[in-house]
Amino acid sequence: MTSRVARDVFAVARSPRATRGTSRRRARWGDATTSKTRRPRTRARRDAASSADHDALHEWLSANGADVASVEFYDARAGDEDDGGDAGWGARATRALARGAKAIVVPKSLWITPEVGMNDDELGKALRDEDVAGGLARWTTLALTLLKERERGEESKYAAYVKTLPEVLHSPLFWNAEELSEIQGTQLLDNAAGYDGYVRGVYETLRTGMFAKHADVFDVEGAFSEDNFRWAFGILRSRTMAPCDGANIALVPGVDLVNHSSLSQARWRVSGGVAGAVAGLFGGGKGDDGVSARVECDRALNVNEPLYVNYNPEGTDTSFALDFGFVDTITPSPGYALSLSVPEDDPNVFDKLDVLDVCGLGETPTFTLRAYSDPDPDLRTFLRLLNCKNQDAFLLEALFRQQCWSLISEPLSRENEADCCASMTDGVAAALSAYASRALDEEKAYLMSPPSARRAAAGDDERARVRKDVAVRVRLAEKSTLIETASFFDVIASGLDGMEYYQERRLRSLNLLDEDGSSTYDPFNETMA
Repeated sequence: MTSRVARDVFAVARSPRATRGTSRRRARWGDATTSKTRRPRTRARRDAASSADHDALHEWLSANGADVASVEFYDARAGDEDDGGDAGWGARATRALARGAKAIVVPKSLWITPEVGMNDDELGKALRDEDVAGGLARWTTLALTLLKERERGEESKYAAYVKTLPEVLHSPLFWNAEELSEIQGTQLLDNAAGYDGYVRGVYETLRTGMFAKHADVFDVEGAFSEDNFRWAFGILRSRTMAPCDGANIALVPGVDLVNHSSLSQARWRVSGGVAGAVAGLFGGGKGDDGVSARVECDRALNVNEPLYVNYNPEGTDTSFALDFGFVDTITPSPGYALSLSVPEDDPNVFDKLDVLDVCGLGETPTFTLRAYSDPDPDLRTFLRLLNCKNQDAFLLEALFRQQCWSLISEPLSRENEADCCASMTDGVAAALSAYASRALDEEKAYLMSPPSARRAAAGDDERARVRKDVAVRVRLAEKSTLIETASFFDVIASGLDGMEYYQERRLRSLNLLDEDGSSTYDPFNETMA
């Protein structure tokens, strides 16, 4: 039973994230599994956008109401020899800035939002066509808007911004089969394959529907090809973040050039107008309603010091590689996303789902395993619920429904705790078996080699070298996390005899056990009474 549970647990964990709506289609990824930081969002090629392009963006922002006087856009790759020279463009202070100072402020009138496309004279008629556009996701509308502005070139209002967007993205969604073979067995490969299938499916729906009906608007052989649509998806994944994501998704020129640091406490912020205070934040009319996006300094900055934000404080190396195409080399975040659910054939499945409903965790919660931290206490509680059976199953009865989660937050029984440990260690072993090797020696040796040696090994192909670095760091992160997790549960399993379980805790609460664990029940006194 435990081995089946373990397989179920890790099979779910290795699947694409459900919140993205991804499918399991493999598409072009089939060959990949058998064939041979502080970082900017997308790591463009060295020649992708020039200093003149970024200067023009700065001028355009300033001329159209943005406050960018305190920063300049600069090529962060210069002088990055120690880390292989694979950084990209960023923003840095042009004067001393105090902590809390607004370094960049960009009004909504300069953002690219789905409403820009909906209100566009050319694109809008297709996007408002309910026959083919009904139910279109907001990110899809924004992607099509971006591609239309890109197609217009210098005639686009957003030309200065679009010209700075990288042509080459380093998310695995854009890797070739040889590069993908470097992440064989990883959760990253599975998630990227899910993205691939999802994007292909959305594009096919557009191609046979909206694009076919409005062929005068969408050139599928040019600006609206599948490759270009994939590029737009990658741009949105890598250049939007809260609160300008999800239902409020928007591209914010200038703000999206601020690089990432896990050490930063700064975030994107939105304020101003009624729209900035309610949900549905950025919908509505053509004006900016006083709404603006900004980045504030989380510390005092001197002249020429870079400005940073934290793209995702809860992110792992795998999620950063998937969405942004990099791994933070300064403060890596090794982790592994584990999604759990109660098997449908569990004899107590409905009782267990009721318990999850009461505690508000949901039917399929996702826990992030961390290499250098103990597992989330809720994960251990969920494992106890998952393995609750036999004599322990009485706690699943309606009488205990409201208290069940609290009652099993500590060890339930020796059998249950042993099953929890076995399910995790067996699951880890199964997950590690998918990698070319469970050892970490190869990854450590590669990362300890000089950047120049890594470039030489890649034949001075910068794109290949960057992606190899990402692949190696992700393999190291995922395997380290799994190994640490197995070690944690091995230690727990070795101490099962010394644990106090539910029955002992219950008897002690009734004063039927003393501090030594001996029964305080005296049948003679009970009889005499």
